[in-house]
Amino acid sequence: MGMCRKAAIGVLVMLSVCFAGGAFGGEIYITMGTAGVGGMNYPVGIAMARIWNAGIKDMKAVAIATAGAVQNIDMLRTKDIEVATCRPVEAYRAINGIEKYREKMPWIRALSGGVTIDVKQILALKGAGIESVSDFKGKRVAVGPVGSGGEADSREILAAYNLTYQDITPEYVEAGQAVEMMQDGIIQGAILGLSLGSSAISELMLTNKVVLLPMSDEGFENLKKGNPFIQRRTVPTGAYPNQDYEVLTAGDPPDLVVCREDLPEELAYEMTRAIYLPENMEQVRAVAAAVRQYGPDLVDPPEKMMLPYHPGALRFFKEVGWIK
Repeated sequence: MGMCRKAAIGVLVMLSVCFAGGAFGGEIYITMGTAGVGGMNYPVGIAMARIWNAGIKDMKAVAIATAGAVQNIDMLRTKDIEVATCRPVEAYRAINGIEKYREKMPWIRALSGGVTIDVKQILALKGAGIESVSDFKGKRVAVGPVGSGGEADSREILAAYNLTYQDITPEYVEAGQAVEMMQDGIIQGAILGLSLGSSAISELMLTNKVVLLPMSDEGFENLKKGNPFIQRRTVPTGAYPNQDYEVLTAGDPPDLVVCREDLPEELAYEMTRAIYLPENMEQVRAVAAAVRQYGPDLVDPPEKMMLPYHPGALRFFKEVGWIK
Protein backbone atom coordinates (compact mmCIF):
# COMPACT_ATOMS: atom_id res chain seq x y z
CA MET A 1 0.00 0.00 0.00
CA GLY A 2 1.44 3.38 -1.01
CA MET A 3 2.27 6.07 1.53
CA CYS A 4 -0.35 8.42 0.11
CA ARG A 5 -3.11 5.87 0.44
CA LYS A 6 -1.96 4.94 3.96
CA ALA A 7 -2.14 8.59 4.92
CA ALA A 8 -5.58 8.91 3.35
CA ILE A 9 -6.84 5.87 5.24
CA GLY A 10 -5.49 7.22 8.51
CA VAL A 11 -7.09 10.64 7.99
CA LEU A 12 -10.43 9.27 6.85
CA VAL A 13 -10.79 6.81 9.69
CA MET A 14 -9.66 9.31 12.33
CA LEU A 15 -12.16 11.92 11.20
CA SER A 16 -15.20 12.51 13.37
CA VAL A 17 -17.52 11.69 10.51
CA CYS A 18 -20.96 13.22 10.22
CA PHE A 19 -23.73 10.62 10.14
CA ALA A 20 -27.08 11.37 8.57
CA GLY A 21 -29.65 9.01 7.15
CA GLY A 22 -27.23 6.08 7.04
CA ALA A 23 -24.59 7.78 4.86
CA PHE A 24 -21.14 9.07 5.80
CA GLY A 25 -19.49 12.03 4.19
CA GLY A 26 -16.55 11.04 1.96
CA GLU A 27 -15.07 7.62 1.29
CA ILE A 28 -14.13 5.45 4.28
CA TYR A 29 -11.28 2.97 3.80
CA ILE A 30 -11.20 -0.04 6.10
CA THR A 31 -8.58 -2.78 6.04
CA MET A 32 -9.39 -5.86 8.11
CA GLY A 33 -6.65 -8.21 9.31
CA THR A 34 -7.72 -11.85 9.57
CA ALA A 35 -5.41 -14.91 9.71
CA GLY A 36 -3.99 -17.54 7.35
CA VAL A 37 -6.03 -18.58 4.31
CA GLY A 38 -6.43 -22.14 5.64
CA GLY A 39 -8.45 -21.12 8.69
CA MET A 40 -11.93 -19.69 9.27
CA ASN A 41 -11.08 -16.06 10.05
CA TYR A 42 -9.92 -15.28 6.52
CA PRO A 43 -13.19 -16.23 4.74
CA VAL A 44 -15.19 -14.73 7.60
CA GLY A 45 -13.28 -11.46 7.11
CA ILE A 46 -13.99 -11.52 3.38
CA ALA A 47 -17.70 -12.03 4.08
CA MET A 48 -17.76 -9.12 6.54
CA ALA A 49 -15.91 -6.81 4.15
CA ARG A 50 -18.51 -7.58 1.47
CA ILE A 51 -21.30 -6.83 3.95
CA TRP A 52 -19.77 -3.47 4.88
CA ASN A 53 -19.19 -2.53 1.26
CA ALA A 54 -22.77 -3.37 0.32
CA GLY A 55 -24.44 -1.89 3.38
CA ILE A 56 -22.49 1.25 4.28
CA LYS A 57 -22.45 4.06 1.75
CA ASP A 58 -18.98 5.05 0.47
CA MET A 59 -17.19 2.32 2.41
CA LYS A 60 -14.23 0.59 0.79
CA ALA A 61 -13.44 -2.42 2.98
CA VAL A 62 -10.98 -5.19 2.25
CA ALA A 63 -9.94 -8.25 4.29
CA ILE A 64 -6.32 -9.38 4.14
CA ALA A 65 -4.57 -12.60 5.20
CA THR A 66 -2.16 -12.20 8.14
CA ALA A 67 -0.27 -14.38 10.60
CA GLY A 68 -3.17 -14.03 13.04
CA ALA A 69 -3.94 -12.33 16.34
CA VAL A 70 -0.44 -11.24 17.37
CA GLN A 71 0.34 -9.63 14.01
CA ASN A 72 -3.15 -8.12 13.85
CA ILE A 73 -2.62 -6.39 17.20
CA ASP A 74 0.69 -5.00 16.00
CA MET A 75 -0.88 -3.77 12.75
CA LEU A 76 -3.65 -2.07 14.71
CA ARG A 77 -0.93 -0.46 16.84
CA THR A 78 0.87 0.89 13.77
CA LYS A 79 -2.46 1.85 12.14
CA ASP A 80 -1.83 -0.31 9.09
CA ILE A 81 -5.27 -1.83 9.60
CA GLU A 82 -8.47 -0.51 11.17
CA VAL A 83 -10.20 -3.72 12.32
CA ALA A 84 -9.17 -7.34 12.80
CA THR A 85 -10.23 -10.73 13.99
CA CYS A 86 -8.51 -11.50 17.26
CA ARG A 87 -8.39 -14.00 20.08
CA PRO A 88 -9.72 -12.28 23.19
CA VAL A 89 -6.92 -13.76 25.29
CA GLU A 90 -4.36 -12.03 23.05
CA ALA A 91 -6.29 -8.76 23.22
CA TYR A 92 -6.38 -9.09 27.02
CA ARG A 93 -2.62 -9.66 27.16
CA ALA A 94 -1.95 -6.71 24.87
CA ILE A 95 -4.22 -4.37 26.83
CA ASN A 96 -2.43 -5.29 30.05
CA GLY A 97 1.12 -5.52 28.66
CA ILE A 98 1.45 -9.22 29.54
CA GLU A 99 4.10 -11.60 28.17
CA LYS A 100 5.22 -10.64 24.66
CA TYR A 101 3.52 -7.25 24.80
CA ARG A 102 6.09 -4.85 26.22
CA GLU A 103 3.72 -1.90 26.26
CA LYS A 104 0.12 -1.73 27.37
CA MET A 105 -2.40 -1.20 24.59
CA PRO A 106 -5.52 0.02 26.43
CA TRP A 107 -7.07 1.31 23.18
CA ILE A 108 -8.17 -2.13 21.89
CA ARG A 109 -11.95 -2.48 21.70
CA ALA A 110 -14.38 -5.23 20.67
CA LEU A 111 -16.52 -4.49 17.63
CA SER A 112 -18.44 -7.78 17.79
CA GLY A 113 -19.38 -10.66 20.00
CA GLY A 114 -17.84 -14.10 19.44
CA VAL A 115 -17.35 -15.10 15.82
CA THR A 116 -15.19 -18.21 15.30
CA ILE A 117 -14.54 -20.75 18.05
CA ASP A 118 -10.88 -21.65 18.54
CA VAL A 119 -9.94 -25.33 18.88
CA LYS A 120 -6.39 -26.51 19.53
CA GLN A 121 -5.94 -29.23 16.93
CA ILE A 122 -2.83 -31.36 17.14
CA LEU A 123 -1.97 -33.71 14.29
CA ALA A 124 0.53 -36.51 13.89
CA LEU A 125 1.68 -38.51 10.89
CA LYS A 126 0.55 -42.12 11.01
CA GLY A 127 3.40 -44.57 11.50
CA ALA A 128 5.65 -41.94 13.14
CA GLY A 129 5.29 -43.45 16.60
CA ILE A 130 3.36 -40.47 17.96
CA GLU A 131 0.46 -41.10 20.32
CA SER A 132 0.78 -38.00 22.47
CA VAL A 133 2.33 -34.53 22.35
CA SER A 134 5.06 -36.02 24.54
CA ASP A 135 6.10 -38.10 21.54
CA PHE A 136 6.90 -34.95 19.53
CA LYS A 137 10.34 -35.03 21.14
CA GLY A 138 12.95 -35.39 18.39
CA LYS A 139 10.37 -34.84 15.63
CA ARG A 140 9.82 -32.10 13.04
CA VAL A 141 6.68 -30.19 14.02
CA ALA A 142 4.85 -27.29 12.35
CA VAL A 143 4.30 -24.62 14.99
CA GLY A 144 2.90 -21.69 13.00
CA PRO A 145 4.49 -18.51 11.59
CA VAL A 146 6.84 -16.59 13.89
CA GLY A 147 4.88 -14.15 16.02
CA SER A 148 1.48 -15.65 15.20
CA GLY A 149 -1.21 -16.69 17.66
CA GLY A 150 -0.72 -20.27 16.47
CA GLU A 151 2.97 -20.14 17.28
CA ALA A 152 2.15 -18.82 20.76
CA ASP A 153 -0.21 -21.78 21.14
CA SER A 154 2.52 -24.20 20.14
CA ARG A 155 4.92 -22.90 22.77
CA GLU A 156 2.25 -23.16 25.47
CA ILE A 157 1.10 -26.64 24.44
CA LEU A 158 4.64 -27.99 24.28
CA ALA A 159 5.38 -26.46 27.70
CA ALA A 160 2.30 -28.21 29.10
CA TYR A 161 4.06 -31.47 28.20
CA ASN A 162 7.45 -30.29 29.53
CA LEU A 163 8.83 -29.71 26.04
CA THR A 164 10.43 -26.67 24.39
CA TYR A 165 11.56 -25.88 20.86
CA GLN A 166 14.92 -27.31 21.89
CA ASP A 167 13.25 -30.74 22.08
CA ILE A 168 11.82 -30.65 18.55
CA THR A 169 12.68 -29.27 15.14
CA PRO A 170 10.15 -26.45 14.79
CA GLU A 171 8.88 -25.47 11.35
CA TYR A 172 7.52 -21.91 11.34
CA VAL A 173 4.94 -22.32 8.59
CA GLU A 174 1.30 -21.38 8.17
CA ALA A 175 -1.44 -23.98 8.00
CA GLY A 176 -1.43 -24.46 4.22
CA GLN A 177 2.29 -25.16 4.16
CA ALA A 178 1.99 -27.48 7.15
CA VAL A 179 -0.61 -29.51 5.25
CA GLU A 180 1.68 -29.89 2.23
CA MET A 181 4.67 -30.83 4.40
CA MET A 182 2.68 -33.49 6.25
CA GLN A 183 1.31 -34.87 3.01
CA ASP A 184 4.88 -35.24 1.75
CA GLY A 185 6.11 -36.72 5.03
CA ILE A 186 8.53 -33.82 5.62
CA ILE A 187 7.16 -33.16 9.10
CA GLN A 188 5.71 -35.62 11.57
CA GLY A 189 3.47 -33.31 13.58
CA ALA A 190 1.58 -30.02 13.55
CA ILE A 191 -0.10 -27.83 16.15
CA LEU A 192 -2.85 -25.84 14.47
CA GLY A 193 -5.00 -23.37 16.40
CA LEU A 194 -7.70 -23.26 13.73
CA SER A 195 -11.46 -23.18 13.97
CA LEU A 196 -13.25 -26.49 13.93
CA GLY A 197 -13.92 -27.68 10.39
CA SER A 198 -11.10 -25.69 8.80
CA SER A 199 -10.41 -26.40 5.14
CA ALA A 200 -6.69 -26.95 5.80
CA ILE A 201 -7.29 -29.76 8.29
CA SER A 202 -10.07 -31.25 6.15
CA GLU A 203 -7.66 -31.44 3.22
CA LEU A 204 -5.05 -33.14 5.35
CA MET A 205 -7.43 -35.61 6.98
CA LEU A 206 -8.74 -36.54 3.53
CA THR A 207 -5.35 -38.13 2.76
CA ASN A 208 -5.84 -40.58 5.68
CA LYS A 209 -2.14 -40.10 6.51
CA VAL A 210 -2.64 -38.34 9.83
CA VAL A 211 -4.50 -38.60 13.13
CA LEU A 212 -5.79 -35.98 15.55
CA LEU A 213 -4.21 -36.23 18.99
CA PRO A 214 -6.15 -35.67 22.23
CA MET A 215 -4.95 -33.38 24.99
CA SER A 216 -4.54 -35.28 28.24
CA ASP A 217 -6.09 -34.09 31.49
CA GLU A 218 -2.61 -33.40 32.86
CA GLY A 219 -1.64 -31.47 29.74
CA PHE A 220 -4.84 -29.42 29.95
CA GLU A 221 -4.31 -28.58 33.62
CA ASN A 222 -0.72 -27.54 32.91
CA LEU A 223 -1.90 -25.41 29.99
CA LYS A 224 -4.49 -23.75 32.20
CA LYS A 225 -1.81 -22.65 34.67
CA GLY A 226 -0.36 -20.35 32.03
CA ASN A 227 -3.66 -19.49 30.37
CA PRO A 228 -6.56 -19.42 32.87
CA PHE A 229 -9.02 -18.58 30.08
CA ILE A 230 -8.49 -21.91 28.29
CA GLN A 231 -11.51 -24.18 28.01
CA ARG A 232 -12.09 -27.84 27.19
CA ARG A 233 -13.21 -28.46 23.60
CA THR A 234 -14.23 -31.61 21.74
CA VAL A 235 -13.69 -32.39 18.08
CA PRO A 236 -16.77 -34.57 17.46
CA THR A 237 -16.64 -37.80 15.51
CA GLY A 238 -16.93 -37.11 11.79
CA ALA A 239 -15.87 -33.47 11.96
CA TYR A 240 -13.28 -34.35 9.30
CA PRO A 241 -12.88 -37.05 6.64
CA ASN A 242 -11.56 -40.38 7.97
CA GLN A 243 -12.17 -39.31 11.57
CA ASP A 244 -14.26 -42.02 13.23
CA TYR A 245 -13.25 -41.03 16.77
CA GLU A 246 -13.90 -38.16 19.18
CA VAL A 247 -10.97 -35.97 20.24
CA LEU A 248 -10.87 -34.17 23.59
CA THR A 249 -8.73 -31.04 23.32
CA ALA A 250 -8.87 -27.36 24.38
CA GLY A 251 -9.55 -23.89 23.03
CA ASP A 252 -9.68 -20.20 23.86
CA PRO A 253 -12.95 -18.21 24.10
CA PRO A 254 -14.43 -17.33 20.66
CA ASP A 255 -12.52 -14.92 18.44
CA LEU A 256 -13.83 -11.37 18.14
CA VAL A 257 -13.66 -8.52 15.67
CA VAL A 258 -11.60 -5.76 17.32
CA CYS A 259 -10.64 -2.19 16.50
CA ARG A 260 -8.98 0.86 18.04
CA GLU A 261 -10.96 3.10 20.36
CA ASP A 262 -10.47 6.02 17.93
CA LEU A 263 -12.76 4.45 15.34
CA PRO A 264 -15.62 7.01 15.18
CA GLU A 265 -18.60 5.89 17.24
CA GLU A 266 -21.18 6.26 14.47
CA LEU A 267 -19.00 4.30 12.07
CA ALA A 268 -18.45 1.54 14.65
CA TYR A 269 -22.20 1.43 15.27
CA GLU A 270 -22.99 1.05 11.57
CA MET A 271 -20.30 -1.60 11.06
CA THR A 272 -21.58 -3.65 14.00
CA ARG A 273 -25.19 -3.23 12.92
CA ALA A 274 -24.38 -4.35 9.37
CA ILE A 275 -22.75 -7.65 10.36
CA TYR A 276 -25.67 -8.48 12.71
CA LEU A 277 -28.59 -7.83 10.39
CA PRO A 278 -30.41 -11.21 10.08
CA GLU A 279 -29.69 -11.66 6.38
CA ASN A 280 -26.06 -10.68 6.87
CA MET A 281 -25.55 -13.03 9.80
CA GLU A 282 -26.58 -15.79 7.41
CA GLN A 283 -23.86 -14.71 4.99
CA VAL A 284 -21.26 -15.08 7.73
CA ARG A 285 -22.69 -18.41 8.93
CA ALA A 286 -22.65 -19.73 5.37
CA VAL A 287 -18.83 -19.61 5.38
CA ALA A 288 -18.64 -22.94 7.24
CA ALA A 289 -20.36 -25.08 9.84
CA ALA A 290 -17.77 -23.83 12.35
CA VAL A 291 -19.42 -20.40 12.43
CA ARG A 292 -23.06 -21.51 12.52
CA GLN A 293 -23.29 -20.26 16.13
CA TYR A 294 -22.42 -16.70 15.10
CA GLY A 295 -25.06 -14.32 16.39
CA PRO A 296 -26.63 -13.01 19.60
CA ASP A 297 -25.82 -16.14 21.63
CA LEU A 298 -22.12 -15.29 21.39
CA VAL A 299 -22.56 -11.66 22.44
CA ASP A 300 -21.50 -11.60 26.10
CA PRO A 301 -22.35 -8.83 28.58
CA PRO A 302 -19.47 -6.42 29.28
CA GLU A 303 -18.68 -7.97 32.67
CA LYS A 304 -17.90 -11.31 31.00
CA MET A 305 -15.64 -9.80 28.33
CA MET A 306 -11.85 -9.77 28.49
CA LEU A 307 -11.82 -6.37 26.78
CA PRO A 308 -14.24 -3.44 26.55
CA TYR A 309 -16.71 -3.05 23.73
CA HIS A 310 -16.35 -0.06 21.44
CA PRO A 311 -19.08 2.44 22.44
CA GLY A 312 -20.64 2.17 18.98
CA ALA A 313 -20.89 -1.63 19.20
CA LEU A 314 -22.20 -1.48 22.76
CA ARG A 315 -24.90 0.98 21.74
CA PHE A 316 -26.10 -1.35 19.00
CA PHE A 317 -26.18 -4.42 21.28
CA LYS A 318 -28.18 -2.47 23.86
CA GLU A 319 -30.61 -1.16 21.25
CA VAL A 320 -31.45 -4.68 20.07
CA GLY A 321 -31.69 -5.96 23.64
CA TRP A 322 -28.81 -8.42 23.51
CA ILE A 323 -27.08 -6.55 26.33
CA LYS A 324 -28.98 -4.81 29.11
